[in-house]
Formats: sequence, C-alpha cells, structure tokens
Amino acid sequence: MSHVMTTLLTGASGGIGLEMSRLLAARGHRLVLASRSAQKLEDLAAHLRRDYGVEAHGCAIDLSERGAAERLFDFTQTLNLPIDALVNNAGCGMLEEHVHADPEILRHMLQLNVVTLAELCRLYGAQMKQRRSGMILNVASTAAYQPAPYFAAYGASKSFVLNLSEALAKELEDFGVRVSCLSPGPTDTGFFDGFDPQRTAGGHFLAMKRRSSVQAVAEAGVQLMFGGGLSQVVGFRNQAMIFANRFAPRALVAAVSKSLLRPRDVEMRHPLFDENAEDKNV
Repeated sequence: MSHVMTTLLTGASGGIGLEMSRLLAARGHRLVLASRSAQKLEDLAAHLRRDYGVEAHGCAIDLSERGAAERLFDFTQTLNLPIDALVNNAGCGMLEEHVHADPEILRHMLQLNVVTLAELCRLYGAQMKQRRSGMILNVASTAAYQPAPYFAAYGASKSFVLNLSEALAKELEDFGVRVSCLSPGPTDTGFFDGFDPQRTAGGHFLAMKRRSSVQAVAEAGVQLMFGGGLSQVVGFRNQAMIFANRFAPRALVAAVSKSLLRPRDVEMRHPLFDENAEDKNV
C-alpha cells in the first residue's frame, strides 16, 4: 500500500492557499488546512473530500497570535498524522509610513509573517529531520529582494522568510528534507482590495493587469516544492526586475520603490491587507 502524503497548509481558505489545496488534493494528498475562518475551512474540506476523494481536516486558528504555532502543532499531533509537507502560505501586510503604523497591527503582522512561520519550521522541521524525509515550502514575496518604502516592515518580514528558507534548506539537505521559498509579485488575491492602487504614485505597478493569476502562483509553488528548488520568483517580469536589481545601486533601487509605492497623500491610513484573502478581520 503506497504512502499517502499529509500536507499542512496555512492560509488555506482563500487566494493562493485555496488554489494550492486543490492542486495538492488532485495529487492525492491528505490535507490539514489552517486559517482563521472556521466556516470557510469546513466548506473547503467538504469540497476536497467530495471532489477529490481525499481526507481533509480543518483547524480554525489565528496564526498572528502568540503561541499559535504550538497550538497548531498540538492539533496535528492529536490527529496522529505525521506531516510530510508544510506549506507556510499565510501572511499579511500593510501599506503605511512605518512611523505611523498601528502598533497592534504591526505586531500581528510580524508575529504571523516572521515568528509563527519560523516556529512552524522549527517544530515540523525537527520531526522531518528525525524521520529523514519531508518538504517545507515558505511563501515570501518579490518585496523580499529590495527595500520597499511604505511596505517597509512587510518587505523586511519577507526578506526574513527568504533568508530563513535558504539557510534552513542547507541545514536540512543532508537529512532528506527539502526547503524551498516561493516569491510571487503582485497577485490577483484580496491583498489589494482594501485600497485603490491609483492612490499611490506608481499605482500602475499594483494595477490588476500587472498581477499574476492565483492559479499560476499556486502551480509554481507546487512545482517548486516537488522539484526541490531552493527559491523561485514567479513570473518573467518579476524575475527580470529582481535580476536587474542585483546590478543597480541599493540607493537607486530604494528610490524607485519609493516612487512606485508612495501614497499620493502620505498621511492617509491604510488597513491591514491579507495576502491570501481569507478574511479581513485580523
């Protein structure tokens, strides 16, 4: 009897995570799905069981809270299902001058994007190392590759994800564990629904026509995870931008980013934007 892979997927109920859950179910994976919305998870799990004939479990949890990683780990332990693959897809960001950022929103964003992700990698990575098998896919962003004024803390959090992933990949490669990092650019999810991109000086950069499709990003992530690559930027345009950044002075890259992202009214306040459009109430 062949082994059925069990994959834990965070940020599962919307956007990239939702599409990834379908792709993984089509591969026959048993799925443990985590996000904030209990109803969306229940509906998704029922859909996957019905349409793909796979086992699916939902865990409604706010991963932006302290201790959430341990609670999610405990939940999977109660299922008595070793996690063969971990997909850290949940994340959020905010468009704001850093000095005016809401401190509570800032803390929740960094907890989710940085602390919880690192803790999940530690908890499940240790089990995978002991078993000498496993896969981890972390979702970063093209913002990881350059300074992102007005997305400053978000971009920095994604730089953390990128660097952690690549370092962890080398720590674990001798133990049969593969770690990869996916970096999408602007993607057609609910991340930008909370504001009009034309209110930024370079609004065209975030406009709908420049966004990658959710399906393309999810497919790239699944292919990267199973192909075993270290890291990948999604989309030729984004790849070209990141490649060009390597040869430009950092000051110039930062200045260009500022011109593209600077709000026309720098004093306006923005809500938190959810990368994966699970819901809007972090």
